Amino acid sequence: MSQIPEESRRSIENGAENAALHAGASSQEAAQQGSTHGTGNASRDKYLAIKQAVQQRQTERTEADEQAEMADRIRRMKAAKEHPDEAPYQRRQRSAHPEHPTTKKHKPSNASSRKKHGSKAASKKKRKSGGLFPRKGDSPFEVVRKTVFLLSTTVFMVCLVLIGKYFWENYQNGLKNEEIRRLVYEKQEEEKIEHSSDYEYFTLLPTAKTLLERNADTIGWIKIPAKEGAEESPINYPVLQHKDETNGNSYYLDKDFYGNYEKAGSIFMDYRNYFDYVVDGVRMYPNSQNLIIYGHNMHDYSMFGSLKYYINNSTYYDTHPIVELNSNYRRYKYKIFGMIIVDVDDTTETAFDYWNVLNFDNEEEFYDYVNEIKRRTVRLTDVDVTYGDQLLTLSTCNSTFSQGRLVVFGRLLRDGEDLDEGCTSTENPNIKWPNSYYKWHKNTYDPNAEFVPYG
Repeated sequence: MSQIPEESRRSIENGAENAALHAGASSQEAAQQGSTHGTGNASRDKYLAIKQAVQQRQTERTEADEQAEMADRIRRMKAAKEHPDEAPYQRRQRSAHPEHPTTKKHKPSNASSRKKHGSKAASKKKRKSGGLFPRKGDSPFEVVRKTVFLLSTTVFMVCLVLIGKYFWENYQNGLKNEEIRRLVYEKQEEEKIEHSSDYEYFTLLPTAKTLLERNADTIGWIKIPAKEGAEESPINYPVLQHKDETNGNSYYLDKDFYGNYEKAGSIFMDYRNYFDYVVDGVRMYPNSQNLIIYGHNMHDYSMFGSLKYYINNSTYYDTHPIVELNSNYRRYKYKIFGMIIVDVDDTTETAFDYWNVLNFDNEEEFYDYVNEIKRRTVRLTDVDVTYGDQLLTLSTCNSTFSQGRLVVFGRLLRDGEDLDEGCTSTENPNIKWPNSYYKWHKNTYDPNAEFVPYG
């Protein structure tokens, strides 16, 4: 039972005393009457008086208890409103002893109570969901979250290592190529004689001799110079050729100049081409009418990675229109006239097997080939192309589609021709793309549009 307040207790005691006095008075009165009415009636009346007094005391005590209980409930309700963070037991203690000194001393504030309970909840949550690895007691969501986090972290670290390895290998490859360039430039300082293709006797250039001593597959050097004020092209490499029918066009895909494994590979010519093939000072075969050179499209723009500028940069051609290609015996220059994207897996009407054309049987075949380049070129140039011009084809990968190729075409500088003549370009308004391109783009090519062919 709940504790009875002091006032109620005193009221009950006073009521009991009054009831006793009243009972005594009633007994005396009954005794006086008993003298009049007899002994039997007096005893009965006394018993009734005592019983009535006891019932009255019980009734008064019950009412006092109910009042005290009601007062206690009201106090607890008020305490619950004023201190919602406290436990019910604490509220009962507060209401039972509102003025107790210890109650006031240990009264917790709302802020401290929330902080205490919040700290416990946070600690419990931390114990429940802490750590990087799934463990017993974790909820299904927590297990999935930790698993996804660990997998993502692992994938990120692997990618980071691969990216670092990629750029480190490219850096090392760049150092090797720079060493080769230094050797070549030192020999160029010694070179004083300019050669002409009319000479019947072919003598090794000093630079070629240095390269051949290190790799017998060396057939020349390629460079794309920049006009004054423009940034130099990264293309400045030896050209190799592995004359082997089985793996001639794959041998240098992953080998450096020294034959060691290198992801960036080397710049190499198609094994089927003849380019100043000389024995004992005599050129054994005429040069191929279309020289095809391959190189990887590296993300750091090394090797043939910078060829993408001819497609993506509208002003790049105007500052880099010339390709310098030296054999081991002669120096040549080519004017770029086309830059295209093709799909080597294309078997539809837009197929173009540029890599399988090394020579031309007649004039018609030549013009069919160069005019197909003109229909596909991203930029139109003012360089004219005529039958008999030797062509140069620079081929690299392109990420537009899985088997895409980015190809740049040039033709040999003619005797006495101005080097800058015709080396300007405009955007081609009617580009013939491969069918793979039209899977993601609208086909805007009009085969009946005005076209000015070569020849």
